[in-house]
Amino acid sequence: MTERRPDEQILDELTGQLDRTRRLLMGSPEEAAELALERMGGEDQQDARIAVELASIAPLADPGGFPEAHRLVMRALEVLEREGSRNPPVGRLGPFKPVAEFLVELVASYIVQSFAQGVAGRLRTLYTRREAQCAPELPERRLLARARIEMDRVAPGYGGGGLGTPILIAGAAVPLLASVAQSAGAIPFSSRYVQLGGIGILFVLFFAISSVLLRGAAVAHRRSRLIMGRPLALLWETIGHAGNPPRDDSVTFATLAIVLTALVWFVLPAFAVVLFVVLR
Repeated sequence: MTERRPDEQILDELTGQLDRTRRLLMGSPEEAAELALERMGGEDQQDARIAVELASIAPLADPGGFPEAHRLVMRALEVLEREGSRNPPVGRLGPFKPVAEFLVELVASYIVQSFAQGVAGRLRTLYTRREAQCAPELPERRLLARARIEMDRVAPGYGGGGLGTPILIAGAAVPLLASVAQSAGAIPFSSRYVQLGGIGILFVLFFAISSVLLRGAAVAHRRSRLIMGRPLALLWETIGHAGNPPRDDSVTFATLAIVLTALVWFVLPAFAVVLFVVLR
């Protein structure tokens, strides 16, 4: 059979839509709507996966291994919160090393604590739902009930986020920024050399921020995977048919760092060229 052209495929689709509309107006609305949903929502692979999920009615895939896997994850969460962002490597930066370590640890701590909070919340919800799926006489119900009670107790301790320190730093910087703004009235901002200096300051600032974000995200991702990767995988195997384990937000921070890096290396130099060459 010859392959149909794109215009013929579009014509067939329009014809099908007109036919469904005609049946909706002239025949049974429920039947026409059902046929339309069947046609537009067909996904064979997705439907098969959903069928497998519905057929797997066992609350736990491995009841014998579940308690040990649960305890291993609880231990890993404690280690993650304590060691996930501690003493990050920043390289040789001379007198700036303590400041860089503090900022990188701040970013890594935010990612790690958010990840720990997400894992604790996901487990509490998952245990509650699987417990509700168990028949009262099944031994798995007691296992899940015990694990769910433990998660209810420990989950509030993983507060996540850790935004208190950045807010305090921003609040302390407000008076400094105000004084700088008051003294900036004497600076000739119309001078191109002053504008070039401003672009240079932005270059250094954005480069430093992107480096801190990328380093912090790398530290958090490596340690989260090292501490939580295997325990979570084992627990998800014993639970069974629970989707994918939680993941940290390091990719989001790394993406932001890459965007800032592109801004540093391409946008700011292009702006400087336009300012001093084109508008000269």
